Amino acid sequence: MKKQISLKWKIGRYLVGFAILTVAVIFLFQVVLLEPMYERSKIQAVKDVSEAVIQAIANGNDTNTIMRMAAQSDTCVQTYTSLNSSDSSGTATIAGNGGCILYSLNAADVTQYVAMAQENNGSYLTTISQSQAHPSSGKLDRADTQDTKDQVKNIIYTRIVTVNNESAVVIVTGVLTPLSATTQTLSSQMWYIGIFLIAAILVLTWILYKQIAKPLAEINHAAKEIPQGKYEMDPKTNRYQEAQELNETLMDAAQDIQAADKAKRDLIANVSHDLRTPLTMISGYGEMMQDLPEEKTDENLQVIIDESKRLNALVNDLLDLSKMQNHKIELVPEDMDLTAMVADQLKKYDVYVVRDGFSIEQQLGHSAIIHADPKRMEQVFNNFMTNAINYSGEKKQIIVREVFDQDTVKIEVQDFGEGIDEKNLSKVWDRYYKIDKEHVRVSNGSGIGLSLCHEILEMHHAKYGVVSKFGQGSTFWFSFPMVKEQ
Repeated sequence: MKKQISLKWKIGRYLVGFAILTVAVIFLFQVVLLEPMYERSKIQAVKDVSEAVIQAIANGNDTNTIMRMAAQSDTCVQTYTSLNSSDSSGTATIAGNGGCILYSLNAADVTQYVAMAQENNGSYLTTISQSQAHPSSGKLDRADTQDTKDQVKNIIYTRIVTVNNESAVVIVTGVLTPLSATTQTLSSQMWYIGIFLIAAILVLTWILYKQIAKPLAEINHAAKEIPQGKYEMDPKTNRYQEAQELNETLMDAAQDIQAADKAKRDLIANVSHDLRTPLTMISGYGEMMQDLPEEKTDENLQVIIDESKRLNALVNDLLDLSKMQNHKIELVPEDMDLTAMVADQLKKYDVYVVRDGFSIEQQLGHSAIIHADPKRMEQVFNNFMTNAINYSGEKKQIIVREVFDQDTVKIEVQDFGEGIDEKNLSKVWDRYYKIDKEHVRVSNGSGIGLSLCHEILEMHHAKYGVVSKFGQGSTFWFSFPMVKEQ
C-alpha cells in the first residue's frame, strides 16, 4: 500500500500549487492579455462616443455638447452635416484637443474614409500610426505597413448616418498608448510577487500545521493507546470544533473498549461458572456411583442427565449466538400458532412451581397465527422465561401475558424482582453485558440468552423491548404482525 504523506506537507503542496496558479493567472492578464484587452477597451470607448454623438446630432444639441463628450472620453470628434456624397463637402464641426490626428486630415483624406465607410455598410474602423493617417498618400493598407512595437497608434472610426433626412458623417478618434514599458515593469514585478507568495506560503503552512495538523498528530499518537482502553484528552488539541469532536469520540470509544473488556472478563467468569457447576455435579455423582454401588439409583442418574442437558444447552447457546452474529444461520419461517407455542412451552416450567414455589400466571388469548421460525421463537420465549426466573427475586412471581392490538400480537414476560436501572436498559441486549456483579442465577441458563433473543428477533425484523423500573421488576416483550386469514 502506498504510504500517504503527512498533513503538513499536503497543506504545503496545495498552497504552493495555489500560488503558482495565482502567479500564472496574474501574468496572463497583466502581461500577455494586457495589450489586446486595452486595445479592445479603447475601441469600444470610441464606438460608444460615436453613438452618443449621433444621438446628440439627432436631438439638435449644439457644438458645446459634442466637445464636452470628447473631453470626457479623451477622444476627438469630427462631424459633417449637410453632406454632399459626391465630394464629402458639408458643414464640419471638430471637437477635441488640438494635437489629435483629425486636425491633420485634409479633404481628400476625409473623402477616402467616407468612401471606405460607404463600402463597409456605413461604418469603418481602422487602427493606424501617425504616418498612416493620410489614406490619400497611399499608406492606408495596414497589411503593407511595418509598425514598430512602441509606436503610438490611433483608432479612427467613421460612421455615415441619416439624421432628419440628411446624411451626416461622424469621425471619432482615440489614441492607443504603447504598453511595452508597462508590460516589462509588470513582468519584473512577477518575481517579487512570486517571492512574496513563497514566503507567505511558508508562514501560512507553519501556522496551519500548528493549528490544524499538529493537534491531529497528537490525537493520533494518543489514539494508539485505545486498543488497551487508554485515551487521555489533551485540552491543547481542542483548537477547533472537529478536533474537539474527534477527541470526544475517541474518549467514548476508549470507555466502550474498557466496558467491553470488563464485560468479556465477566462473561468468561460467568460461563466458566455455568460450565463448572454441571461438570462438578456430573463428576461428583459419577465418582460417588463408582465408589458406592448402592448409590447407582435412578435419581442420581437423572441428576447426571439433567446436568448434561444443562451443559449442552449452554454450549448450544454460545454456538448459536456466534453463528447468528456471523450470519451463518438462516431462518425457516412458517405460519405458526404463537399462543399454542407459548402454552406448550409453559408446561416445562411447572417444575419450578412445584419444586421452588414459583407463581407463573398465564394470561393468554385466542389463537394468534404469525409467520416465523418456530424453533427460534421457542428459544426467544424460553430465554425470556429463564431470565425472569433467574431475576425474579424473593417474590418468585411471573406473569406471561398475550396482548392483541389490531393486527399485531405481543407476548410479555413480567417479573417482580429488583428491576433494571433506566441507564442500563439499552445495554441488556449486549453480548457481554451483565447487570449484576454477583452470579445470582438459581437455575439453568447460559447468561447470554438476551443477546440470543436480540439476534433472533432482529433476523425476524420483529419489534421487541424491555420496560423496567429499579426495584419494581421488569417486563420483556416482543410483537409480530398476525397473518391475515386467507
